[in-house]
Amino acid sequence: MRTTVISVILLFLIVGGIFTAAAANETGNNSSAVNKTVKGGGGVQPLSLSASIEVEPSSINLGTVYPDGIERSYPNAVTATVTYFFAWQDTLSVRADGNLVNTADSSLRIPLSSLKFSTPSLSKRSFTTSDQTIMTYTGVLPGSRSVTMSLYITVPPYTDPGTYQTTLIYTAT
Repeated sequence: MRTTVISVILLFLIVGGIFTAAAANETGNNSSAVNKTVKGGGGVQPLSLSASIEVEPSSINLGTVYPDGIERSYPNAVTATVTYFFAWQDTLSVRADGNLVNTADSSLRIPLSSLKFSTPSLSKRSFTTSDQTIMTYTGVLPGSRSVTMSLYITVPPYTDPGTYQTTLIYTAT
């Protein structure tokens, strides 16, 4: 099993008061860190001889999102590509490491159910801490397959201002 941990920092800058209207020229903080590691895993091994995962972009900033309970969408925000050599019905999965946590005060959180995704072949669903298959791939020769993901976020009313983040983990098996 190959697992790529991509630090996808979802920055939700909640600026101003709870009921503040958005100004047309406001922007969010665009700085974010990237951390990529590949780990070997135990359990059932995939049939592919080799697989690697590339996720673009590796950090995502969703800008300023107000705590108004309205869902925002980010079409085709992420592209995950698996490069493989001999794969037979292998899968690419995604999960989150937990709730969205305020970077300044870890006691402040946005429920993970507020962050959702969809792909061209999957309807919108919430991220979970369990792997969810987003693509199946097969091939005898070296090849690659990609899938785009759209993201959706709803910031609940009365959420404290701040920058919130979570890590998305992509696994090829």
